[in-house]
Amino acid sequence: MIQTDMIRTDGASLYCERRGNGPALLMISGGGGDAGYYSQVAEALADDYTVLTYDRRGNSRSTVDDRSAPLRMAEQSADALAVLAHHQLTSALVFGGSGGALIGLDLAARHRDVVEGLIAHEPPVFSLLSAGDRALIDELDEITRREGPWPSYLRFMTTIDRADSPAVVHNRVGRRLLGGAMRVGQRLAAYGPRPLREVSRFMGNAEYLMTREFAPFVAFEPDYDALTVSEIPIVIGVGVESRAYYPGRGGDAVAARLGLPVVEFPGAHAGYTQHPAAFATTLRAVLSQLCQPTPQFGE
Repeated sequence: MIQTDMIRTDGASLYCERRGNGPALLMISGGGGDAGYYSQVAEALADDYTVLTYDRRGNSRSTVDDRSAPLRMAEQSADALAVLAHHQLTSALVFGGSGGALIGLDLAARHRDVVEGLIAHEPPVFSLLSAGDRALIDELDEITRREGPWPSYLRFMTTIDRADSPAVVHNRVGRRLLGGAMRVGQRLAAYGPRPLREVSRFMGNAEYLMTREFAPFVAFEPDYDALTVSEIPIVIGVGVESRAYYPGRGGDAVAARLGLPVVEFPGAHAGYTQHPAAFATTLRAVLSQLCQPTPQFGE
């Protein structure tokens, strides 16, 4: 059974889903901001955990009062607190993927009494990556400025889990044509069966991601000092299929910077959507360790 709520917080209304019973697990989504990314994993864990997922402000079924305002990390952490408070919870285990991992790191640094343990799956801290990886961000910024969010979103989505992108996305005309087709497809899918409607909802966040969230995510720098002294058990997750690419390298870099254990998860950057059953099995094992007095992890 899924309990759904709309939660009013400062400047936004958040759509939230609650499943299961047991220790609280808050799952924070990254770019795209939709609770649906975690639906299958949340269902698999609901026998043992109270799983909370939510659409981040401005994404999907959540609203934001000022859609012109850029993402603020402190605001994102405050939203996570609001979700917990609505369910009368003072603390929880936290899982975050990609940008959600960054929010998890910020939440742990700001509110160490709230985070019982954190799994940060492939946090994209670009300041720790190579000049080549950072050059990709400059390219995406330029595409957004010159061509708009949909061509930029297309280019972005083809860089996450591969060493190089198809030739067509390196061409301005190709990006415009395919980006336009994606936008039309997203609108048409909204009138299709449920799986297509869900994809349409996910893709409907593309413009907000590329124009309001992407740059602040990229610029974010964790508070390493606060995380080091927090005593919160933190694990970095890396997809077994993306370790050679910048999302996986980002996870390894954060782990090295903070001296944290790394656990490989099934799939790539979004393994929770690619292999939800296997991903849930690994996540369950990691959560079990986080609940131990002395967690033990091995790759």
